[in-house]
Amino acid sequence: MPTKMTISKSSVLTLIAASYAASLLADGRPLETAAVEPSHSEADAKDDAPKNLALGRPYTLRPSPNYQLCTDPDDSRQLTDGRLTSDYFWAQTGSVGWRSHPPVIVTVDLGGVEPIRGASLRTAAGIAGVAWPQAIDLMVSDDGRSYRHVGDLVSLSAKRNPAPSGGYAVHTYRTQQLRTHGRYLAFLITPSGNFFFADEVEVFQGDPSWLAEPLTGKTTHDLPAYYREGAVQAAVGRRIADDARTLHECVASAGLEAEPARRLKEQLTAIEAELPRLPRAQPKGFRAVLPVNPLHERLFGVQAALWRGQGLPRLTLWQTPLWDPLSLTQTPPAEGNAKIDVALMQDEYRAAALNLSLSAEQQANVSVSFSGLPGGAHPSWIKVHQVEWTDTKSGVPVAAALPLAEWDEHGAKINLRPGLTRQVWLTFHPTDVPPGDYHGKIVVKDGDAVLEAPLNVRLFPLRFPATPTLHLGGWDYTDRDNSMQITPQNRDAVIAHLREHFVDTPWAAPGMMQFGSYNGQGKLTTPPDTAAFDRWLSRWPGARQYCVFLSVGESIDGSAMGTPQFDQKVAEWIRFWAGYAERQGLRPEQLALLLVDEPTKAEQDTRILAWARAIHAAHTGVKVWEDTCHADPATAVQAMMAACDVLCPNRPNFVAADQSVRDYYVERREQGTELDFYSCRGPGRLLDPYSYSRLQAWTCWQYQAGGSHFWAFGDSGGGSCWNEYESPRGSYVPFFLDTAGVTPGKHMEAIREGVEDYEYLVMLRDRIEASASDAPPETLAEARQLLAESVASVCDAENTTSMFWHEPKDRGVADTTRLQILEMLTKLP
Repeated sequence: MPTKMTISKSSVLTLIAASYAASLLADGRPLETAAVEPSHSEADAKDDAPKNLALGRPYTLRPSPNYQLCTDPDDSRQLTDGRLTSDYFWAQTGSVGWRSHPPVIVTVDLGGVEPIRGASLRTAAGIAGVAWPQAIDLMVSDDGRSYRHVGDLVSLSAKRNPAPSGGYAVHTYRTQQLRTHGRYLAFLITPSGNFFFADEVEVFQGDPSWLAEPLTGKTTHDLPAYYREGAVQAAVGRRIADDARTLHECVASAGLEAEPARRLKEQLTAIEAELPRLPRAQPKGFRAVLPVNPLHERLFGVQAALWRGQGLPRLTLWQTPLWDPLSLTQTPPAEGNAKIDVALMQDEYRAAALNLSLSAEQQANVSVSFSGLPGGAHPSWIKVHQVEWTDTKSGVPVAAALPLAEWDEHGAKINLRPGLTRQVWLTFHPTDVPPGDYHGKIVVKDGDAVLEAPLNVRLFPLRFPATPTLHLGGWDYTDRDNSMQITPQNRDAVIAHLREHFVDTPWAAPGMMQFGSYNGQGKLTTPPDTAAFDRWLSRWPGARQYCVFLSVGESIDGSAMGTPQFDQKVAEWIRFWAGYAERQGLRPEQLALLLVDEPTKAEQDTRILAWARAIHAAHTGVKVWEDTCHADPATAVQAMMAACDVLCPNRPNFVAADQSVRDYYVERREQGTELDFYSCRGPGRLLDPYSYSRLQAWTCWQYQAGGSHFWAFGDSGGGSCWNEYESPRGSYVPFFLDTAGVTPGKHMEAIREGVEDYEYLVMLRDRIEASASDAPPETLAEARQLLAESVASVCDAENTTSMFWHEPKDRGVADTTRLQILEMLTKLP
């Protein structure tokens, strides 16, 4: 978002605010301090505009503005006061701003039915995750109940003055092409992403004779429902328009002869001409999987024709770096360059990938199989995934979904669309394969044609532990039957997927550890109900930690903080739960309590301190765990910080902060406080699986942290991960979740590989200690140097503090380093 901000998990069950651009301002400064010169795009000079009927008129805002830097009591007047904002919109109180609240509806009351020839809305975007709106539907009404659609201000304005690109800009969407009337004009705004800002709206007076003309356009009595339907249409149109614009650029730069280039441009223009006729309603079960519709498929057919014009063969087998984002429009190399090299231990999971690009006119179904490896053509220890492209709420398509490919007698079935590169993802998990070097091939059959690529697997004589050292959790809230987008129908599949990816720390939502009732002396008289706790343990048997978000207040059973009764009741309460946990086979130390989520204020610190002191006074061993979010932890209540058993700073903020912040937590750790790290950024699909997901485990090792947490394993943005267009906000789930179940995703695979990376460092440390007396001195010195330098080589590599996928960086450093560790482990006795 435009300022450094994390997301309060205490409001998880209502609204989770997105934070896409938080990492773009790494030092946490408000955006107005950034050294960027804004540009302005103002069409149709106001001097030439007809009378503004909205000037000084009242309006309603739905929902209420909530962007903290510009929200103020005057928001109810500023959009029609005739005053324009200068500098950055979202840092000025003269602007009105929203985050994570689509749709935004501004309804102006003109005081009576008026003829309307046009409207305008002034906004800003172009930096820090703030994007231009997808649509601004104009809706007129005589009575404030029944509305008719009269046009999309974004499209109408684009005819004369489209929104600019290339950085921060102020832009007025304006049209005088309407011919309608009404007392109310509603601006029904579809944001792109999670933010929208405005400082002025106008409604232009038309000819009085128009009042006698009948209204036309689709009617609705429910503006939010109308928005939801239109939001998908707008997003589909945006996807096709964006890709057509990019392909125009690709054709222009391809160096084709004039006539072939002209034909391709004509095809693209014909596709663009059909965009206004896109259906408002989408087919039942619509998913934002590319291509999103037949028109979009035609667009990729143009790309296939471009590839043919560039001399590409029918099918190209090629490769890009494993964790790099895949490009929709990257031209495959003229000759395939695919080669897979995998190095790992037994019982370990590691990934590889290759790309298939089809330049033919019709789609094809190819098969993928293997040769020269243990297990034959279909090794049980290699899973094949057909990577799916999905569009996001932010309008940035990603290739991150990893559904398993189906197998037949020919191999794993992979569907290819002309002009749309398909990635094939491989997950290696050898359990009973003997160690050794295997030199095989991956075989792709396209009818009678066969393409092959080398596949080399180096399986080291080491076995990965069944239980890794690093704790892993992610506010899954699977204790509840319905929580976020986890339901009774998909919950078991979610838990199984999480456990397969080394999640050993489930989270329970508020209400899990009830308080019971007490007498006047603070003695527990009615024990808390344990049914929910029992159910939770049965869903997560054998977990290594159990974390509970309590969201405590300033009292317990009527006794306020600071009173003896409060301390007595809290002690009674925690003794009950510690004892009950022990009777269920747990150690009290396995139970960790988040008292107040993401504290930043002294009042929150004081509340945590009161509860923590009372809990510790009971001497149960139950831990107090806090995800502290103070910009400068030295300004927090230090007694509170000392009272926490575990401090868990936000890792993206931590690595971007001043060195003094990191030094503070190191000092706390040296004084006996445990450290964990968590991440809470979004939109989740735009985050880098490498720097955001995988490298969090490396940061844990670097600062001797014992746990890694991610928001959130159940938050898919209020809808299906397969259709972010309809979701109120972007998804945070690192896999793909819907009511039917779970599909693997690259981000969760990267999290698992990070846990394995951490274990490599544990194994190297332990092997050095065990070999200290019998290893050759030079080998021991080399091993110690590798352990000392490996983390810095990964964590300090260029651009690794950038958490977003589009940022260029070398995402192979971690694998290069872990291979060095593997080789060292075999050299040590």
